[in-house]
Amino acid sequence: MPHLMNRLLPFVPGLVLLATSPAVLAAGPAVLDQDVRVARADGGFVVDVVMHAPVRPAQAWAVLTDFEHMASFVPNLKISRVLERSDSVLKVQQQGVARYGLFSASFESLREIRLTPYSEIRAHGLGGNIQRMESLMRLEPEGNGTRLSYHAEALPGFWFPPMIGPALVRHETAEQFSAMLEEMQRRRE
Repeated sequence: MPHLMNRLLPFVPGLVLLATSPAVLAAGPAVLDQDVRVARADGGFVVDVVMHAPVRPAQAWAVLTDFEHMASFVPNLKISRVLERSDSVLKVQQQGVARYGLFSASFESLREIRLTPYSEIRAHGLGGNIQRMESLMRLEPEGNGTRLSYHAEALPGFWFPPMIGPALVRHETAEQFSAMLEEMQRRRE
């Protein structure tokens, strides 16, 4: 689910993002490209992101699961809608464009989202141009906020330039999560 991953992202994968350094926290709730580590795996990508949200788990949850309004606060999304809903399962469709330098790629995902309030969000790809997508977002109380741990494995169904692919996924992931953290902050205020 990439910046592409989850925004939950439709297809973002990687290794470990740590956005809790004093410099990052002093600058506000932002995730920097260099904080995101992306690994190639089985033709796709793997991403792990660990961030601190300066809000309670329920407030972080409200933003992370606001799929119906996500396109209004996540910059690379054009469409985000819930197609089906039950108590703990959603079917979500998202479309957008990932950009990095001169390169851009349109993405489309259909995912089944399993919710365990306020601790876990699991996503499983069902369709779109992401061939394979699995992600997990964990929320844990941490100090006056919430620790967000995100892991995703994705195989895009479109070509990435070999030298740009990891950088694009890293950039999109940082941009998506920064937007979500900023929305959490905005709603808190």
